[in-house]
Amino acid sequence: MTSERRTLKATIKPRTGTALATLAVLATALVSCSAPAEEDQDAIAVGEDGSVGSVKLLSFLVVASGEGEPGRLLGTLDNESDQSLEVTISDSDEEVVVTVPANDQYPLDTNEAIFSTTGDAPGANTTITAATSEDETELVIPVRDGTLEQYRPYLPE
Repeated sequence: MTSERRTLKATIKPRTGTALATLAVLATALVSCSAPAEEDQDAIAVGEDGSVGSVKLLSFLVVASGEGEPGRLLGTLDNESDQSLEVTISDSDEEVVVTVPANDQYPLDTNEAIFSTTGDAPGANTTITAATSEDETELVIPVRDGTLEQYRPYLPE
């Protein structure tokens, strides 16, 4: 009987090792499927975020059919002050001025802001400047085209 037990133990040990190895692989796979850390969640946003004074710039990007073509600015300006503020948004050769109401938002998906030319091709990033009378900031924002259906309605004609 003793020899049978040894044989049995020898058979169990490799299976246990295989089971432990499988468990380790599964645990590693499950960890990689976890939700991103809270500080990384902004990275999956559609556009870039920033702020200028008391105005937050949320999910900014530009939609254009090609480099040098007209580009529509998308995003939301969120004014956290108790006064309406004028914000100037500019690229390398032109600017758009919007007035953001006090304690309110100014969404650019329903309020057109179009640059007559886009300095970079879709798929690249471009730099814009946002300024108020008291502050100024630069944002590097993505340029998108109509390849993805959600951007097609915003392509300038």
